[in-house]
Amino acid sequence: MKTGSSKVFCLVLFVSLLTAPAFSDSETIAYESIILDNFDGSPYTIDGEDYNYTWKADGSKFSTKTDSQTFPIISPVPTAPQALLRQKPDIKSLGIQGAFDRHGYNWIDIYPTSSEGEGQPVEIPLNGRTRVIDLWVWGSNLNYSLNAYIRDNQGIVHEIPLGNLKYNGWKNLRANVPAGIPMVSNVMPRSTHVTTFVKFRLLTNPQERTYVDLKRDAAGKITQIVPFYLYISQLKVLADIYETVYDGDELAYPKNTEALWNNVGAANNNN
Repeated sequence: MKTGSSKVFCLVLFVSLLTAPAFSDSETIAYESIILDNFDGSPYTIDGEDYNYTWKADGSKFSTKTDSQTFPIISPVPTAPQALLRQKPDIKSLGIQGAFDRHGYNWIDIYPTSSEGEGQPVEIPLNGRTRVIDLWVWGSNLNYSLNAYIRDNQGIVHEIPLGNLKYNGWKNLRANVPAGIPMVSNVMPRSTHVTTFVKFRLLTNPQERTYVDLKRDAAGKITQIVPFYLYISQLKVLADIYETVYDGDELAYPKNTEALWNNVGAANNNN
């Protein structure tokens, strides 16, 4: 190789090294599939704490009310897709009945509440950096859509479209969570599960029917509204739970910091 060619090759190699991406352990990922709720009463555990939820549903303005029923109606039900029943025969699903008096942009919010006390709305803590929301959904083959909502570490709520429900039978719906949503705090000590799952929202299409059918008596008077149905099974997420290991990393976790300073406080009180 000529001397001039050698110089050009070395220059190209040097520039390539400068512009190549720098890989470090902070870019390492460790994905983990985490079940948030099987709707069978089993708790969701994070950092050694168990969380149990009771799910509720609220409808928009034109939700149907009759003498005997107020929609939406929500309850755990003993059914699930075959793919899950083969793994866990006693798994359940969350069943919702819905109906509306008018066409329009109607909605039903489905959200977790505390199993204790007044049953106030709560949010499910998400560990690490949530990358995918995953669940099984059975609809009534109506042109409706389902969205999930999560709250980032700045308190901002983000809408994650899960998909349209105009299909037959159970379907596994998966949605990628945008990488730009901030998930963990960069300030120490920090919590790795400051992001939370807020709720689902079922949205109707204005041109679609708002219930399945009506039942009438001989005089033509409506005796019963046949609602549409929605079933949700095994809500889970795929999360990157990797944390960089470094000298003093144990001080980055709030629980460790709290325990450390509680011990300091107890020692001072004994002096």
